[in-house]
Amino acid sequence: MNIRSICKLFRPYASAISAIVIFSVLVSLINVVTPFINRFMIDQGLLNGDIFIVLCSVLLLIFLHICDNAIQYFQTKQEVLVANSFGKDLKIKAMRHGLKLNQKHFKEQGFYKTIGDVLYDISSLMSIASSNFFMLFLIICQAVGAAIGLFLLNWQLALLMFPLILLKIAYNLWMRAKSEKLGKESMEASKNYNTWFSDLLSGAIDIKLWNLNDRKTAEYEKHVDNMNEASKNISLFTAKNNRIMQAAELAFINLMYLPGVALIQNGQLTLGSLITFITFSSYLLVPVDAIMHLQVMLKQLKPCAKDIRNFFSLEEENYTSSLLPPPVISEIEFKNVSLSLDNRSILRDISFVVHRGEKVAIAGENGSGKTTLVNLLLGLYQASSGEILIDGIPIQEYNIEAYRKKISTVLQDVHLFYGTVRENILLDKETSFDPGRYPAFCTEAIGKLEKQFDTPVGIGGTKLSGGEKQKAALLRALNRGADILILDEASANYDKESEDAFHLFIRENTDYGFYFIITHRKEILEDADRVICISHGEITQIKPVSI
Repeated sequence: MNIRSICKLFRPYASAISAIVIFSVLVSLINVVTPFINRFMIDQGLLNGDIFIVLCSVLLLIFLHICDNAIQYFQTKQEVLVANSFGKDLKIKAMRHGLKLNQKHFKEQGFYKTIGDVLYDISSLMSIASSNFFMLFLIICQAVGAAIGLFLLNWQLALLMFPLILLKIAYNLWMRAKSEKLGKESMEASKNYNTWFSDLLSGAIDIKLWNLNDRKTAEYEKHVDNMNEASKNISLFTAKNNRIMQAAELAFINLMYLPGVALIQNGQLTLGSLITFITFSSYLLVPVDAIMHLQVMLKQLKPCAKDIRNFFSLEEENYTSSLLPPPVISEIEFKNVSLSLDNRSILRDISFVVHRGEKVAIAGENGSGKTTLVNLLLGLYQASSGEILIDGIPIQEYNIEAYRKKISTVLQDVHLFYGTVRENILLDKETSFDPGRYPAFCTEAIGKLEKQFDTPVGIGGTKLSGGEKQKAALLRALNRGADILILDEASANYDKESEDAFHLFIRENTDYGFYFIITHRKEILEDADRVICISHGEITQIKPVSI
């Protein structure tokens, strides 16, 4: 990552950055004149005992100091605005991209870790947009102004500072390589923690059932120790080297009194010039510190920037296509569809055609590929070979958002978002909800809750029973008013009475053009127009008659 890359990232904030630059130039001008005012006050005021000159000089220095602080305040204000906007825009962009990613990118690490890692990288990258980065720019401008003043005071003493400048450059080059290594270790420690924490969230119930509390707490302690150790190493490394360089600078600057005395004796320098030069000499070193520190910072952020670029290069689903599915779908065809994941064959040569008005049941043992087949139809997976066609057009050519609006689903693992039952039913804000339009066995079950449809569901629906969650999910699917209804073991947690009512609903409902029902219930299989039997990823039989 280089300066050009940073400039490209900050391009949307050009006006605010321009203001920062203007403020920095004003600060630089103040620092040009300040050394001369100090010299004038010492030589013409203090040494001559002229109180008026001292008073005027002091008042002018106070005025310049107030102006300097006021300018830096307004500059800081602009820095905060840029930093907040930069971080917000980049994180929103990452979240939007993450939610649109092809599902295959979450297969290995899951959604939480994939998004968590890039948000961590962005937080690290945001340090560039923080006041630290712009403060470096301000310091450089201050130093340039002061350096000009010091060269004008005495160019011989200024030239004598060059050996120290070369020493600082060499030392900072060594620090940069070490800092990059420490930064990478810190990033890896944080990402390892994200991986572990993602696994912890998904296994919270098993931790309780297998009494793993102490073990997981010990693992957590180890991850915290690793992150703290990495952070400590960076902090101590920086502090140690700063102290070493500060000691070297102090020794070198104090030695400047020796040539300064010689110049005074030769009449080439005044006492005021020497004192002023020594007082402000550190400004000659500040540009070196600032630029080298910026390079160290960029080295630390290089792995983060690389990961962010890789994340944004991941393939999204087809949200850009202008091709919309037909208003009324006539036919859905699986044509020689096969799917392999992680070099393992999941489905092989799946072929069938479903016509409008048909109710299709998909049956088979656990792990046979039934849910995977549905995921292909939903566009969550892409076939390794073959095609899924909607009225003769492959589904991946349609705009994925418009395509999924044609489908209502109740999946095997129901997820309810934090909020109320009503809010979970009304996920699509364009719809309204009238309980009287929908199956009584669902609405009556929700009506028995404490606050009925305004009952909070808890995190992931934990405040509802399994059956209540599935009924809320069915109401959500029915309320969408789509053309295709997919039910994947949608009644697995129903009691006998609700199961019978659900069976009756499937038999009598004709609101949808297509029904895909994954179930083990024989009664529902009997009501299907066709039953597609799958075993070990292959269709073993398609029954056009009841069984």
